[in-house]
Amino acid sequence: MWKKLLLSALALGFALAANTHLCCSLRVDGQELAGLYAPADTDRARTAAAAAAEEIVAGPAQTPRFQRRYCLRLRPAAGTVPEVSAALLDATPGVERSEGVYVSGVYLGSVQSRETLLSSLRQFIQGQLPSWASTGYLSQELQTRPQYGRTGSQTPVEDMVLLVSGMAPVMYSDGQGHVARA
Repeated sequence: MWKKLLLSALALGFALAANTHLCCSLRVDGQELAGLYAPADTDRARTAAAAAAEEIVAGPAQTPRFQRRYCLRLRPAAGTVPEVSAALLDATPGVERSEGVYVSGVYLGSVQSRETLLSSLRQFIQGQLPSWASTGYLSQELQTRPQYGRTGSQTPVEDMVLLVSGMAPVMYSDGQGHVARA
């Protein structure tokens, strides 16, 4: 009887152990990251973030403080490599997140905030609006994409507005079919 009970407990223990996953919670510069991550994913993220920081920063990059706390779970880790590498790059001195600005696929530079750029563009277009026109718009497609760059390497928003309007001239319309370039 004891033998069967011991074997059943052992089988249950092995089944439980076979279905557990090693996970870790992470702290980057004292800030706890939400979720749990697989140890292999955290290693890949650290390698990718360190390589990116070395390319961005002039000279050797300082890596932020990084701590792991391990645990076992029945569910696999849900955190992703990009989440960890983004947190590491955000905490790396000399590296900052910005918005890359593209007009018809041509890179013009970066700005700190997409919303600030779009607001300044709207003000520029409205400020140049002829008396006969009701609306104005850019003649080419404007895109922004998040990116990392060296601290202080961003283009001032006022200068970016001029670059964008030079690359994609503003078109004005009266709403009746008459369109003209400024």
